[in-house]
Amino acid sequence: MPLDDRKEIFVVVDSDDNIIDYRSRYECHHDKNLIHRAADIVLFNDKGNILMQKRSTRKDTFPLFYTISASGHVGKGESYEEAAYRELLEEIGIKTKLEFKGTFLSSIPRETEMAAVFVGKYDKSDFVLDEDEVESVAFFSIDEIINMIEKLTPGCINTLKYMKIL
Repeated sequence: MPLDDRKEIFVVVDSDDNIIDYRSRYECHHDKNLIHRAADIVLFNDKGNILMQKRSTRKDTFPLFYTISASGHVGKGESYEEAAYRELLEEIGIKTKLEFKGTFLSSIPRETEMAAVFVGKYDKSDFVLDEDEVESVAFFSIDEIINMIEKLTPGCINTLKYMKIL
């Protein structure tokens, strides 16, 4: 059974990223017209490999698929940057400097997100995983990621395309 809080309140925006409403996770994940904010974090190691996470079986969307290093929705009263640092700490238990790369409209099967992309560097392996969110993490080369594309979430694919990695 998914543990995600379906009543969690998300920031709903228009296609220019202006706040227009606040709606529940459930509503946003079941209405593609409700564009909601998300923060996507992509971490690289010193070899240029990307940290990918395998999503937990408890996730309400795409359980056991691979996705970027960390990601999550922006809550009411929270900035993209605040959400990015919070998700990094919550999901994989680390802190590292992040650089904002931009936002883009990400449309996936059941929802539409205004995704803010952040990148960082991390060479350690001292991750503390939130088992409700993350099954495992590992660094993969770009070639390895391309070869596992059928195991990637649609949002992950969109973010990696935005970054011109795929």
